[in-house]
Amino acid sequence: MTDSLGTILSGSWKYFTAHIRPILIASIIFGVLMFGLQKVLEVQTTGNIEKHFGDIEQMQELAERIEDGDEEAFQEMMDQMGMVGEEGELDEKALAGLASGMMGNMMPMFGLFFITMMLLTLVTSTFYIVLALESSQSAMTVFKKVPALLLPMLGVWIWSFLRSFAWIPVVGIVPAIIIGPRLTLSSVILVKEKKGVFESVKASYTRTGGYWGKIVGNGIVGALVVMLAVLVLSLGIGIVGSVSMTGAAIAGAILQSATTAYATIFIVGLSNTIIANPKASATSK
Repeated sequence: MTDSLGTILSGSWKYFTAHIRPILIASIIFGVLMFGLQKVLEVQTTGNIEKHFGDIEQMQELAERIEDGDEEAFQEMMDQMGMVGEEGELDEKALAGLASGMMGNMMPMFGLFFITMMLLTLVTSTFYIVLALESSQSAMTVFKKVPALLLPMLGVWIWSFLRSFAWIPVVGIVPAIIIGPRLTLSSVILVKEKKGVFESVKASYTRTGGYWGKIVGNGIVGALVVMLAVLVLSLGIGIVGSVSMTGAAIAGAILQSATTAYATIFIVGLSNTIIANPKASATSK
């Protein structure tokens, strides 16, 4: 018989607190890295805007004057942006060039940011799955095992996506809702049983036969518990924000990583109880 939702929730919390040292170390590392990436994007975006629009503070002042009905402010803004032609009219070519220039500068930056964030998410998820399965008290020991798992884990993510959510534009969301939850065990099977990418996804689908309702129901409640915890802890971060916005942003990123740790431990616990209690229909396949 599979563990109840309450047992999985409490067991996940006990595991989380018992391994708080490696979780805290990892959360600080991942949180600071996430904050750093967001800060780099912010600085680069601000620089790009200033390059095309001029001083941001001056533009904000002009925008406020425009909101107050100052007609001259709009003309000043267009002049500063180089959008006014020789006859004092709006230069549409210059406007198109501005838009094209901004897109040309920002798209590679956003693309690089997206790829870097995806890599950080992949490393974070893999780290916490390994920690949840191997019960190590050493963050370094877990980190050493992560690199070899990154490509297979990425493969599992991609193949799971192609098996479920990628078909939404073609056949609608219903198949994704049915298939998606049944692939929840894929990453756990990959690490725990050292199977290949396709074998892990296939095994997850097979072993979750008859457990769709438990996976969805437990998953929803687990997500609500994490959201409630984040809401409560965010109040404390709000207090930090009154003193230091940077400190609050870093604390928020660390909190996000720590909640990811608990959510991962919960998913691993749910996966383990399903793996240990296969339905007759699953074992016969």
